[in-house]
Amino acid sequence: MSFEEKKYTARNGMEITYIEDPYPVENGYGETKLLIVFQSLGDEKSDDPIKRYPYTLLSGLRYLNCRKLYIKDDAGHVGNYYLGMNGEFKTKEAVMELIKSTIQKYKILKKDITFFGFSKGGYAALLFSHEIPSNTVISAVPQFDLVKWIDNYKPHLSYIYPTNATSTQKEVYSNYLGHTISNSIHSPEKIYIITSRNDDTYKEHIKPLLQCLSDKNESKVCIFYNDEYYVTQHNNVVKNSMNEILAILSYEISSEKIKKFFY
Repeated sequence: MSFEEKKYTARNGMEITYIEDPYPVENGYGETKLLIVFQSLGDEKSDDPIKRYPYTLLSGLRYLNCRKLYIKDDAGHVGNYYLGMNGEFKTKEAVMELIKSTIQKYKILKKDITFFGFSKGGYAALLFSHEIPSNTVISAVPQFDLVKWIDNYKPHLSYIYPTNATSTQKEVYSNYLGHTISNSIHSPEKIYIITSRNDDTYKEHIKPLLQCLSDKNESKVCIFYNDEYYVTQHNNVVKNSMNEILAILSYEISSEKIKKFFY
């Protein structure tokens, strides 16, 4: 099946690429639910734009009965974390405008909005769910401190920073997600974090994230630890936790009737 990409031009002039509902919504119930999906970080070594800007589970969520908004992060060589480049945050502003426009278009209630993503997408899911009223965020192995992530693992992403960024300017990116969470007036009702203590980024990212959520006294934070011996690093936490991730996602968009079986 081919997927039709669309363009949204925000008031600040930024153009956001997205795919909406690649598979049909089955009924009125599904039309009331909105799942917002963010991309993971692509392969910076590939010349194939599909591999550098990969949609997350574009076909894998086909049987979920809900509206879906897949937002592309295609500015820069492998995206800009849905923030912006050269010290600007124009991409973030444009993405927020697109999400709000979609919510208004379909009259989606806060209780029916879910943010979802892995790694970079998990960072974005946490970020935007604390900026826009929502019910649920599902975030697998997200980053927390972008400076530690970029400088230690992905230096090619330094184009996100201001040119010749000072330590003070970079500090903004270190604290950006934490600051957003701490100062949010739109915290989601439920937060799911999928992680592993074997993840090589666990101590630098997940532990401070969980502390930040605890300090914020978020209403309900559910943590799934996949600490199996063979789950040895960041990239394979998601691959080895897909059953649990899809179970959480399916549960959260299911009707109250089926949820009663689990109470």
